[in-house]
Amino acid sequence: MGKLTAADVIAFLRLLAEEMPGYKDELRDLDAQMGDGDLGITVSIGMKAIGDGLADLEGEEPGVILARSGMNFNRAAASTFGAIFATALMSAGKHIGGRDEIALDDLPGMIEAAAAGVSARGGARPGEKTILDVLLPMAEALKREAEGGSNLPDAARRAHEACVAALERTKEMEAQHGRGGWLKEKSIGVPDPGSTAICLMVECFARSVAGS
Repeated sequence: MGKLTAADVIAFLRLLAEEMPGYKDELRDLDAQMGDGDLGITVSIGMKAIGDGLADLEGEEPGVILARSGMNFNRAAASTFGAIFATALMSAGKHIGGRDEIALDDLPGMIEAAAAGVSARGGARPGEKTILDVLLPMAEALKREAEGGSNLPDAARRAHEACVAALERTKEMEAQHGRGGWLKEKSIGVPDPGSTAICLMVECFARSVAGS
């Protein structure tokens, strides 16, 4: 598989909508250690909204599909994570503009754009126990894969591996934002819940790409 078409993007988002609600309890329990425990519900409701909106996105460009799906997520599940996730998808979608396909070479820039959007919206920086701490290592992994001539399925798998490794490192970080920021040093030892959700999504992406 060399490039992602609009149909591939829709198939991936449909997989997310089907599978991510199954992690509701896991994300709720993890988030309860860092905040108010609503992440599982947010992800479940938001992903349903993404799934429900896909029929209206048939025939659109990949960038539009990503951006509108982010908006649908946040509209249905307005929250801190909803706003951050919507910003990430909209920023990634804007980065690729009106292209009909997404190549492996496009992915690092899309993720960096997502990270920049998230940072601008919430004021977060790397090392503050946010999704930036998994997004940026994934972008670097994808750059290496693209430069090394990797194919898309292998690169997606490496991106997931980088995400999991980066997620583990968030355990040693002290939260600086949201309710987790109230805990300060007590947040150390717990992986970032939002980053956990992102890694689960990236695992779905890797499987979606491998199966296309």
